[in-house]
Amino acid sequence: MTTVPQESKALAEHFFRQEYAKMVAVITRYFGLDKVNMAEDIVQDTLVEAISNWEYKGIPENPEAWLYTVAKNKALNLLKRDQYQRTYKKTLERIDQSSVETIFSEEQIADDQLRMMFACCHPAISQESQVSLMLKTLCGLSIGEIASAFLTSNETINKRLVRARKTLKEKEVSFDLPDDTDLDARLDTVLKTIFLLFNEGYSASKGNRLIKYELCLEAIRLTELVSNHSQFARYSGPNALLSLMLLNASRFKARVDGDGNFVRMVHQDRSLWNQQLISRGLWHLQKINESEEIGLYHILAAISAYHCTASSYETTDWPAILKMYDALSSFDKSPLVQLNRAIALAQVDGAEAAIKVLLALENELPPSYYLFHSTLADLYIETGDFSQAISRLEKALQHAEVASEIEIIKRRIANCQEKLDS
Repeated sequence: MTTVPQESKALAEHFFRQEYAKMVAVITRYFGLDKVNMAEDIVQDTLVEAISNWEYKGIPENPEAWLYTVAKNKALNLLKRDQYQRTYKKTLERIDQSSVETIFSEEQIADDQLRMMFACCHPAISQESQVSLMLKTLCGLSIGEIASAFLTSNETINKRLVRARKTLKEKEVSFDLPDDTDLDARLDTVLKTIFLLFNEGYSASKGNRLIKYELCLEAIRLTELVSNHSQFARYSGPNALLSLMLLNASRFKARVDGDGNFVRMVHQDRSLWNQQLISRGLWHLQKINESEEIGLYHILAAISAYHCTASSYETTDWPAILKMYDALSSFDKSPLVQLNRAIALAQVDGAEAAIKVLLALENELPPSYYLFHSTLADLYIETGDFSQAISRLEKALQHAEVASEIEIIKRRIANCQEKLDS
């Protein structure tokens, strides 16, 4: 074993994020969806034991195997309790007689996670609760992270989770993939959830890191689980979403500087863009272009492709991107889409035209959405109106929660003040 106590907690938390959903899905297969809380408790207890054990005894040579073994033993100990022995007699025997390698094989984990994804998206559960349940149970996000993804409160998310779990129990939802009758609707919800997961990692809502790489990688992995399954071969949505995430992920290294500060696209070093991920993303985009089905992720992937294939910010095909956002508006009329469209509009028709559009949207967006004010500040700076820019940056500062973003906004306010005073 490696004896590096100071790394134990960080490594345990890393593996928790990576392995949480896998362990919950596998253990739920044995316990049933009505006992998903029991599976989550076992996995939580496993993390607590890992942090404590690794701090004093060192990190094991195979941390994954250690976690799986402890999780299996905790499941066995729980099932051996008097109140569960009779109900789970056969389950107890199956777990006891199966090796850790069998229970947590890659094939079994992939199968159980797919089952978990679609079970959480049962039609008896409201769509908002479906997404919340998946993000919490399958992806391991905290209630706070989910609340941020939905632009709502922790209390609201907690109520959704309670209702969703109650429905799973009352409806005796099966831990099986759905048949063709409701596959389309549930696949849409699964993809929406994965996209929210990616976005939470791509622009972290809280903490000291602007990008949470492991969340984005987890979202890509989950999408690959769906796209690689034979039952979903006829659908273009999974490939479209995979293309979008790969293209966006290709810009990771350029989006953050050495101090963890966000770097806007106009200032990014494009030599840092991952050409391998771009190639993979374009391959999936080409694959979906062969389909007549066009949806939200198809258009977003196309927009990202225009950015990734441009040699510079100035040579980006902004008119084409603006057309893509016009097409996107037919699928999604949300203020957030209009905000992104305004950025493209500014490149085509000028900052003043974009400002006019954004001001008309202000009452439709939550006051806490700091990127709205930050984007308006950019446009006001472009027009030379530094007073309005400062006002908007101050509003953005009130609601930004990522430490690096807060520092950037403060510096931008100072720069605007200098220009205003000069």
